[in-house]
Amino acid sequence: MNTKPQTASGRLVLFDFDGTLTWGDTFGAFLLFSVSGWNLFTGMFLLLFKLPVLLFLEKNTRAERAKAAILEVFFVGKSRQELDRIGRSFCQNRLPALLRPQMIDILRASRDAGDTVAIVSASMDLWLRPFCEAEGITLICTELQYVQEVFTGYFATPNCNRQEKAQRILEAFPLNQFVYIVAYGNSPGDAAMFGLAHEAWYCYPDGRMKKWKSE
Repeated sequence: MNTKPQTASGRLVLFDFDGTLTWGDTFGAFLLFSVSGWNLFTGMFLLLFKLPVLLFLEKNTRAERAKAAILEVFFVGKSRQELDRIGRSFCQNRLPALLRPQMIDILRASRDAGDTVAIVSASMDLWLRPFCEAEGITLICTELQYVQEVFTGYFATPNCNRQEKAQRILEAFPLNQFVYIVAYGNSPGDAAMFGLAHEAWYCYPDGRMKKWKSE
């Protein structure tokens, strides 16, 4: 997904989203925002029967299946238009309070300097697309699957984490067109993305940043 095609400049600047541009996870915040109390309770009950089988899967596969199972319980059968409306409402009304001002300033400064800027995230396009459209930057993320404009309960892409992040970046950008690549992240899931960068920054929960070094 490319919300705004950009002409390659001298620099490519890559940002993880949850815990990097935000103070924490946005998936849970999105559920609390978009699902009413009773539906949230009954949905969690249904999940008790779905999630135990995931414990035996590989970690990244488990995360992907768990997210898909949660989305299926709460949103399967909803139209693309309705989910787009919910995602945009979350982006406008709840997401601003979750953003880290220092990191948003870095993102906007890079964009305004003419750098090619992209969000590379395991989070969903539901709320990341309107954010990236508003900021005028590129989006690479986990995308929902629709058939005849109705959400199927599955993903259209693999979970955009770990090696998948690097793979999606390589598919989206000819890296040899950039003289310098910078990446920002906050977890081991960003290591493959860091490996593509000339300069990588690890963002701590307390707001500190440190240059990342591979083991």
